[in-house]
Amino acid sequence: MPNRTEIPVAWGDTDAGGLIYYPRFFHYFVVGLNDYFAAAFEGAHPMESLRAAGCTLPAVDASASFSSPLRAGDVAAVTTTVRALGESSLTVGYDVERADDGRHVAAGEVTFVLVDGDFESTPFPGAVRDCVRSRGDANAIE
Repeated sequence: MPNRTEIPVAWGDTDAGGLIYYPRFFHYFVVGLNDYFAAAFEGAHPMESLRAAGCTLPAVDASASFSSPLRAGDVAAVTTTVRALGESSLTVGYDVERADDGRHVAAGEVTFVLVDGDFESTPFPGAVRDCVRSRGDANAIE
């Protein structure tokens, strides 16, 4: 089951024209990713937990498309779905809509690779796989 995260759009998220500055969507994607996996780390911050274990999760490929603007004061609803989970790679899809009216504003996809301190790929912990299965995205597990 996808995860939905609501994020208020702040003035600092917008450009001089009052529209959300497009790189902020990638920040929202990361917020959605952390929210999706929060249960796997028993309430601890997922990225901090991975870092404490000597790992990081860099993005290796990212794309987004934009269909409608967001403005300061809007609330973005980010739906996060794991599309593929390999041994050490993770592809996540994102759909963003305005929370108040459901209007679609953006979509994206990011592929991450879990790496150790030497920047070598390393397997995801079982808790990550269990989280994906419990959310019903088990078909994404390769």
